[in-house]
Amino acid sequence: MKSILAGGVAALAFACGAFADSPVFNGAPEWTDPETGNSFKFRGRLYFDAAFAEIDTTGRSENYSATEMRTARLGVEGSWFSFEYKAEFDFADNEVSAKDVTIEWDAGDFSVIIGNQKTPNSLEEMTSSRYITFMERGQVTDAFRLDRRLGIAIATGGDNYSFRAGIFGGNPNEDSTGSSLSESMAIAARATFTPINTGDNVLHLGASARYYDRGDMSGTAVRVRSRPNVHLAERLVDVNTGADQSTLFGLEAAWISGPFHAHGEYMAEDADGSSDDFHGYFVNLGFFLTGEQRAYRASSGAFRRTSPNQPVSEGGNGAWELAGRYDYLDTDSGGSLATWTAGLNWYPESHLRFMLNVVIADADGSGARLGEGDFSAIQARAQIDW
Repeated sequence: MKSILAGGVAALAFACGAFADSPVFNGAPEWTDPETGNSFKFRGRLYFDAAFAEIDTTGRSENYSATEMRTARLGVEGSWFSFEYKAEFDFADNEVSAKDVTIEWDAGDFSVIIGNQKTPNSLEEMTSSRYITFMERGQVTDAFRLDRRLGIAIATGGDNYSFRAGIFGGNPNEDSTGSSLSESMAIAARATFTPINTGDNVLHLGASARYYDRGDMSGTAVRVRSRPNVHLAERLVDVNTGADQSTLFGLEAAWISGPFHAHGEYMAEDADGSSDDFHGYFVNLGFFLTGEQRAYRASSGAFRRTSPNQPVSEGGNGAWELAGRYDYLDTDSGGSLATWTAGLNWYPESHLRFMLNVVIADADGSGARLGEGDFSAIQARAQIDW
């Protein structure tokens, strides 16, 4: 371990020393070679969460409070001529897990990305957790296991479109047996179109699909389960189909008009051999009280960082955002889960955010994991990234 750390320090020292100019601070120090454009930057994020919850179902009735370090990531990113690299690892929960660890080649009209990366599905999933509206993503992204896998993808995009597709193997964090990855496989693709992209007004439309094959049977079986939009809560619906293959389809749309934004998605998964019908959807609404507009990039079909017009460091009040969401998931024999969330976000600076979510959920159906009943919670997050 000491030799690895020593080598890492030496490599970082070499990388930083290769750039003669002083760094520019962009959330963290960033070095750029003025002659070649090659760059190097530290990256990372910290999320600290707290929740106060009440559950009242036929199988569980209690009140509780809990805290966690939801995310603690460290990494680097940069460019080397026509290549870009990224390596980020999460150290939360006393474990080390690989996140985005990729090399990307800019081939001109398209890019080739190799490494550990997300399968291209869902606007909510392809948007970094740093920029999503609520503390947790919509239920379908968790229930249908949208995740990172080792693979290769091609991507292209322009002023009003994006396309990304790839073939992926196992998940190095979860889908492993012994010292090697399983032979599970996923093929996924996503296309987006932005027919309106005028600055003040943006209309985003998209669709995606994914095929999953468990391979040598050592991969994860198709399982559909979800929490009520609170990570510090138990999963209230859960169905393990035991299926070896599945096919997922998704539709997405978003609208931005000045300080107002709306975003909705629908997903359905067909697990081979299962008689259950799995589908879900959510609708997000948000409004910036201080006049900011949610940032969006058409070439990647994803939301980006929204910075306050008047940060606290310049004597302002930062950006304030009100938001609401309705989220529904139906697992058929495992019951359904409907969730309502109200959110208040404060962005005092461009890389800093404080979040407050109030969540009310209703589990229905005799197959619900903890029985039918209600769940409610107040949760908060302090978030910084660099």
